[in-house]
Amino acid sequence: MTIAAPRRKTTRRHTTRHLHPANRRRHDNRTVGERIADRVTAIFGSWSFIVAQSVVVTCWIALNAAGFLWHWDPYPFILLNLLFSTQAAYAAPLILLSQNRQADTDRIKAEHDYRVNMLALEYLVALHRSSHGPDCRCVPDGLRNAEGLLRDIAAELPER
Repeated sequence: MTIAAPRRKTTRRHTTRHLHPANRRRHDNRTVGERIADRVTAIFGSWSFIVAQSVVVTCWIALNAAGFLWHWDPYPFILLNLLFSTQAAYAAPLILLSQNRQADTDRIKAEHDYRVNMLALEYLVALHRSSHGPDCRCVPDGLRNAEGLLRDIAAELPER
């Protein structure tokens, strides 16, 4: 008997159903604003955008510095500075939105990983007890050692 994978709903570009809870939250359940923020930050964070913007700025400065008849933005390029300020005013909040969503995704993944690790630990303890017997002292002693290690790790974490 084989177990079939869950059926996935597909769209033009990609599969829209993810198995991991963090991916479901990040990709499948996005609002329109979140999709726009992700697309804009993907564009702003790409090499093609950096190269294209550098070419435009270089041409802008060259045409205005070398233009003999018509300077639409003479030195010190105030219009260019206004365009950069406007771009930054729109880009910064969108980048922050996308970073907040990534932090949420990381938190969900960490919680999921913790649950998986706890389940694996329960299975290991059950397997250990089945092979060593219920009276074995290995598990309680190991748990005490693990709790001590966790306290040491927690003490090393910086406080917020």
